[in-house]
Amino acid sequence: MLILASWETAYRVIGWKLWVFPAPSHVVDSLLEMVGVHTAFGEPLHTGWPRPLPEDRAANAARPQVEPWYGTPLVKAISYSGVRLVAGFAISVALGGTIGLLMWRFDAVDKMLGPLFLGLQTLPSVCWVPLAVLCFGINEKGILFVLIMGSFSAISLVLRDGLRTIPPLYPRAGLMLGARGWKLYWYVLLPASLPALAGSLRTGFSFAWRSLMGAELIFMVEKWRGLGYLLQMGREFSDIARVVAVMIVMVVIGMLADRWVFAIVQRRVQERFGLGT
Repeated sequence: MLILASWETAYRVIGWKLWVFPAPSHVVDSLLEMVGVHTAFGEPLHTGWPRPLPEDRAANAARPQVEPWYGTPLVKAISYSGVRLVAGFAISVALGGTIGLLMWRFDAVDKMLGPLFLGLQTLPSVCWVPLAVLCFGINEKGILFVLIMGSFSAISLVLRDGLRTIPPLYPRAGLMLGARGWKLYWYVLLPASLPALAGSLRTGFSFAWRSLMGAELIFMVEKWRGLGYLLQMGREFSDIARVVAVMIVMVVIGMLADRWVFAIVQRRVQERFGLGT
């Protein structure tokens, strides 16, 4: 808060230009405008601040009727990006989880795919965009391809490493108690692998979210305009305040999903198996 206050004060005193770098008040104005609320926090102080000046209100009144909040650009963009994320992340979890399980179970598969997946994990997700454009074109399939390729290898590696932490005593005890064949996997190894699976989901989400934002930024699919599309349009129109506002929304969504969903799931699984307090 001190940094933001100093930043805003410097803008008011020095008189920075909006097109050079926006003040926090400009970012707030841009963020609220994307949800259909017109404010003037970035304008000089006047009677009725932060409402727009009378002439600005007259200009806003002449504009077409504002859509409901659920039809505003920001809400639509979050919805479209969310749908893409759910679909692509589900495929990544299924694919990465299967391969991670095979790498844990069979040494030959691990020796063959482990180093390859480690290299894929270090590859920036945007590097998959040219290949996606050539193979699928600029469409939804290309975006999902970038999302999946940018996240499934991380899920596989984290799940494999987590499964390796299962104490060897667990399967031996299961065998002694008569759990053989599929019963050993269902009643012993699957419950023991849940902490590793929860950790792989949390890591995979961060990779999937970054991959999705990079893909939407470059593909700019016209039909479903996600957050990446809004970010790119802000750049096209040199609207720095909108660019910063969309970036803040991306960060906040990632933080909320990690803290309110994946972190809670991981903590409860760890507490269930005595791995946390």
